[in-house]
Amino acid sequence: MSVIAQHRRKIAIGLVALGVLLIVVWGVQSAVAAGSLLRSLKTVQGLLDDDPMAADLTALGALLHQTRRDVVTLRSNVGWLAGMGPTLRWLPKVGPLANDAPALLALADGLTEAGVVLWDAAEPFVIAFQAGEPVLEILPDVFARLTPVLPRTELAVTRARAAFETIAVDALPGRLQSPLEQLDSLLPLLDDGLALAEVGPSLLGLESPRTYLLLVLNEGELRPGGGFITGVGEVRIAGGQVVSMTFADSYAADDFKQPYPLAPEPLRQFMGIELLVFRDSNWSPDFPTAARQALELYRLRHEVTVDGIIAVDQHAAQRLLDTLGPLTLPGMEDPVIGATLLDQLYSTWAPEEGEEYGAWWQQRKSFMEPLAEAVMARVSEGDVDWLALAKAGQQLVTEKHVLMHFVDDNVQTVLAARGWDGGLRASEGDYAMVVEANLGYNKASGKLDRAFTYEVDLTQSPPRATMTLAYTHTSQVAIACVPEARYDPEYTQMMDRCYWAYLRLYVPQGAQLVEASRHPISAESVANGQAWDGAARISAAPEGAYAVFEQALLLPTASQATVQFTYSLPDDVVRRNADGTLTYDLLWQKQAGLQSVPARVILHLPQNAVLYPSQATPSVDDAGVLLYDVDLHVDSSLHICYQVLQGE
Repeated sequence: MSVIAQHRRKIAIGLVALGVLLIVVWGVQSAVAAGSLLRSLKTVQGLLDDDPMAADLTALGALLHQTRRDVVTLRSNVGWLAGMGPTLRWLPKVGPLANDAPALLALADGLTEAGVVLWDAAEPFVIAFQAGEPVLEILPDVFARLTPVLPRTELAVTRARAAFETIAVDALPGRLQSPLEQLDSLLPLLDDGLALAEVGPSLLGLESPRTYLLLVLNEGELRPGGGFITGVGEVRIAGGQVVSMTFADSYAADDFKQPYPLAPEPLRQFMGIELLVFRDSNWSPDFPTAARQALELYRLRHEVTVDGIIAVDQHAAQRLLDTLGPLTLPGMEDPVIGATLLDQLYSTWAPEEGEEYGAWWQQRKSFMEPLAEAVMARVSEGDVDWLALAKAGQQLVTEKHVLMHFVDDNVQTVLAARGWDGGLRASEGDYAMVVEANLGYNKASGKLDRAFTYEVDLTQSPPRATMTLAYTHTSQVAIACVPEARYDPEYTQMMDRCYWAYLRLYVPQGAQLVEASRHPISAESVANGQAWDGAARISAAPEGAYAVFEQALLLPTASQATVQFTYSLPDDVVRRNADGTLTYDLLWQKQAGLQSVPARVILHLPQNAVLYPSQATPSVDDAGVLLYDVDLHVDSSLHICYQVLQGE
């Protein structure tokens, strides 16, 4: 062998040896990073599972940074190999994991980057919070540190969310499914937290003082906007602190020297109310519209610059008390908790023996201000489970027991994007919203059981829909249905009254009413003495991109009634896709103020229709008839995709 050949052979052997060495180093480094990552994740999970507020924050911060370094190492070393995973999805057992390897790495990369960036910004706040410093006092510094890093954090979370949405969780090994399923519920909370961090300085008056109207709603007298406006407060916030707070009976909010608009026709007919005043201003189920109306009427008497309106019902007050713990109020022997709140308020509402009517009427709602002050004092003291309070607040907003509208367009845009503004939402397909108003000068709304059924025949063109509303008045107290405004000696007696309901059904624009059940009401049972002929009506001035069908109903105690609307839907509620499949989407919005309504959706598919895997699984799938059970404690959406096979 020539010298040159020997030299070339030595070079080749050297290169091979170097390659093997590099592969070994690469493999060892990747294995070490993977092992370190798994250990870090288990340690972090252990720290958080025990008690997040008692965790060793120094150790937690170090672990987060180590986790981030491990993910970066893995993505750098094996990212190219993971990219080949989809070509190996045919492999038994490991195929699904190989297929989703790129998305899993991208998910880990986005989340760890966001986590480290947020931790570095918020670490001083977390340490101070754990040490017991009042949250409201350190909020300005928190937002000062968070604001500059929010854009980078949001980009990282967006990457992570995009990756997560491509992962077939059900096909992965069992040990990965559980944490990914947990992540499915946590990602929206992360999005919500970042959104609130963005608008927090404005809301909390850190940039300049803010004044908010606080509407106290009574869902026992249900109204389209959640409940009768029983009280109103002005709350002024500066530097994250409540600097002043006043409350008044909603009846004191009006100045009849000023011009007021005419009340909606149902209020005039069934309640004898000629003018639309502040306490009745939430006639619209679209809270931004109702809030603007309330503010316009409030300003007729009060010269105040208002930055936002927040409405809270009784259920929200109960849930907040459950979270905050017992509160002591002046004049009450026992501490107030969520379970006893309503009973205690009902007892304080009743007049004392021998008390003059005028004096009683003026103070019957005097509990509102002491209760609000006690809540704010507890929050200001910091003796609060903040994580539980944040979770409860998020749920109450989603369930529409807390409604918010702000003058700042940036804040309002954030709320609307998350469905937190209490507004009527646009739908690409079908839409339904049942809106109920108690027009009987009573508190009987809480005595009603409701059950809704929505049936859609997609075999027809245009599709035909039937909405069936079943109502049961659960009170067993026999009472005559006399339309009058009166106060009973005990608050609970006002619940045992006949129920005058005005119903509106919001449906897609272009829907045509075919037929509806009739519910006549005699003249002596109507406040203005004009009988209701029982025929359903089509609203002459519907809100937004909807058609609205209307009906009145008088429901005596211990009785039942069923209201039904049948109508044709626009053809475009079913969308034809480029691949020949058909898509049907339904958005069913829940009315504010109601806790939960059991509902059922029944869909009739065309003959030879094949249903594709989609968002929801029917509880019944029988010969093209699909049945879905829905709990309307929040807005509900349904998405199905199907294809109609051609007959041979």
